Amino acid sequence: MYPPKPFRKTQTQRHVPLLNNRYHPLNAIRLTTLLLTTCMLSGWVSAADDHCKRYHTAIWDNDAIAFDDAGYSHSFAYAWGYAKPECATNWAQTVNHWMTGVSSWQGLSSGYKTTLGYKIAHEIYTPTDIQDAELIEDDRPYTGLMYGTLYMQHYTIDSATRYEFLAGAVGPMTGSEAIQNMVHTIIGAQNPNGWDNQIGNEIVLRAALEKSWRVYSSDNLISGYETDTIILADAKLGNLNSDIGTGVSFRIGRGLAQSYPEHWLTPGYGLFSTHLKPGDWGVFATLYGSYVFNDITIEGNTFNDSHGVPLIHVQGRYVIGGYYQINQFGFATSIQESTDMFKNSDENTLYMTLSFSY
Repeated sequence: MYPPKPFRKTQTQRHVPLLNNRYHPLNAIRLTTLLLTTCMLSGWVSAADDHCKRYHTAIWDNDAIAFDDAGYSHSFAYAWGYAKPECATNWAQTVNHWMTGVSSWQGLSSGYKTTLGYKIAHEIYTPTDIQDAELIEDDRPYTGLMYGTLYMQHYTIDSATRYEFLAGAVGPMTGSEAIQNMVHTIIGAQNPNGWDNQIGNEIVLRAALEKSWRVYSSDNLISGYETDTIILADAKLGNLNSDIGTGVSFRIGRGLAQSYPEHWLTPGYGLFSTHLKPGDWGVFATLYGSYVFNDITIEGNTFNDSHGVPLIHVQGRYVIGGYYQINQFGFATSIQESTDMFKNSDENTLYMTLSFSY
């Protein structure tokens, strides 16, 4: 843990548009091209045995769509998994076996199916004014987060349960300053100057439970296309963040019954190719509200002294997006925006997610 720096009172928070820092949306094409190339290369790596076919998803989040580099700045993630849990590692199968009892206790019928997977990710959070090298007391701290997760889904035709177990770290050990400088160089944006004020190193853990119920479906409500309505609820517990929330999602498309198990509150993070068939597609809109108990990316380190700002506990979010399946390849995109996450916030929370599955 670094010794705390003197707090400095600032004037009213000011947005620093990326357009003033050599940024233009067209420059992001270079980064998107690089990401899609990486995604496609990762897609060719799969198990030779069709029984244990391995599915891949690569995800990129970025706030470039908002022309403002603040808050949740960007994330890279890679997920892989299996439609048959017996194809996963022995320790993952053991955890899944433990969770079958939990699913039964929740009333999920014995005929449910299971998918099991893993994810590794890196995320970056910054204050609004990334040009200021001094500590800004009334804005969120610089935070780099890297983690890995094990997740499993138990689902039937009209209900699904997802379990997630996360372990990772925040702080200088994540190398976030170098990664953000690299990304900003690629897209032609101003490099951040305040990473000396980031929160300290800390191991983070979290367990999460997310449930969904397909409460309505129709094959011909809108011009012959399928539509459905999904109720979602989740709960998370850990020093990374803890919250409870619920939401509702409306979808229209084709093959919705197949993609239903992968429709979650965080779009783009599912293994779409696991359930979709060629030509399946969907567009959706989701409203979600939550009560957040703690968030290390806003409040600072849990066990050591570091800079942080007061958390707003009641939060809301909307998400709109869509996906399309071409042969064995799946593409998904979404944008989402949330209400203020901390007091005196002056940041734009809009960001976009792009994902590629194989």
